[in-house]
Amino acid sequence: MLALPPAFLTLPAPGDPTFPAIVRKVRLLVLRRLLGAPVGGPPGLLRGVGALREALTDAARRDKVATLELLGQLDTWTPVLCWEAGLVDGAAALAAAGPSLLAGLAARGLLDRPVMWEHPISAVSVAGRLWTFDPPARALAALPAGAEVQLPDGRRLPLAELPGAPDLHPLPSGVQLSTFDSNPLAMQEAHPDKQGNRIDLGGYAVEDWQAALGEALELVEAGLPEWHRELPLSLQRIVPVGFLPEVHLSASYREAPGLAYLTLHGSRLTLAEAIVHEAQHSRLNLLTWLDPVLENGFTEWTASPVRPDLRPIMGVLLAVHAFVPVAALHARLADQGRLAGPDLDRRRAQVLAGNARGLEILREKARPTPTGRRLLGELQALHDHLAALAPPPPPDAEPRLPC
Repeated sequence: MLALPPAFLTLPAPGDPTFPAIVRKVRLLVLRRLLGAPVGGPPGLLRGVGALREALTDAARRDKVATLELLGQLDTWTPVLCWEAGLVDGAAALAAAGPSLLAGLAARGLLDRPVMWEHPISAVSVAGRLWTFDPPARALAALPAGAEVQLPDGRRLPLAELPGAPDLHPLPSGVQLSTFDSNPLAMQEAHPDKQGNRIDLGGYAVEDWQAALGEALELVEAGLPEWHRELPLSLQRIVPVGFLPEVHLSASYREAPGLAYLTLHGSRLTLAEAIVHEAQHSRLNLLTWLDPVLENGFTEWTASPVRPDLRPIMGVLLAVHAFVPVAALHARLADQGRLAGPDLDRRRAQVLAGNARGLEILREKARPTPTGRRLLGELQALHDHLAALAPPPPPDAEPRLPC
């Protein structure tokens, strides 16, 4: 394996606890918001919220690790982080997160008494399984032995005995392909070439997506094994958003760490790049809940090394942070003789050129916090190492990332 220098939040050294510690702190932030923030709403919801808060407090005292793991599930922390960011109100966030949290506490054996949730339930997600209800279920009873759901017709049945929704499809590395999306921000779009993230298989079968993404994940594991080991903490689900034969698009959200929207593509390398790219966004987005990273991240704007529109300085950092490990992936795959040829050489040169320009912009304009200085310094060192390893760029290599 080609030796590369470790880099903060990019290529972890063996046993590096940094990223797991960041994830844990964000889960604690979610717990604080759930337990302490005032919330309004109808009486049934407020009763459920009160019971949920008592149950969470008891569960955290009993088994803090298991409780925090539940809080890191995508369908739980996404609405709560949207609430933390002021993008949804507390009632909406708790109505979305509460049933899954209570069912998860019951499944983990973390309840010592029944807890009732008497508010309409559209979905429950527990341990990689999903149940959806249309019309909404009436209520959920979280019991020490498991959860029961009161269906729209009034029947009460154990959740585990109900057929799960066929929307979650396994991929390697514990990731799931999902044709269900609970992200309330999914249709809010910042990219000039996209109009939101509507679920769309693009005319292909789920099995085609699984095969393509599975091969891409195998490339990632082969090229970035140290990064791949942390993948379960940075990527939980991939949502399909169509097929574009000429370009590839992807997206993620600060408030939904672990969720990536991807179009399908014929190149497995392109898909592997997108997986690394969006999971890197999750990693940096998680850090920003704890540290601003750049003091002028959203107050100063500049030309982007990867996009046609003006971007805030934080957008440039997000791009560089995403594509430096992509360059590392290229170097490792080339060293292993995988995908060798002019196409890889061309793409490798494009990415390195884009990273060099992005790092130059950041050196000139960014005002990093101490954590940001560490991040930028180690990104620069890894980029310099990768640039020194690279062959001369082909004459037709674009100086800008065709992202």
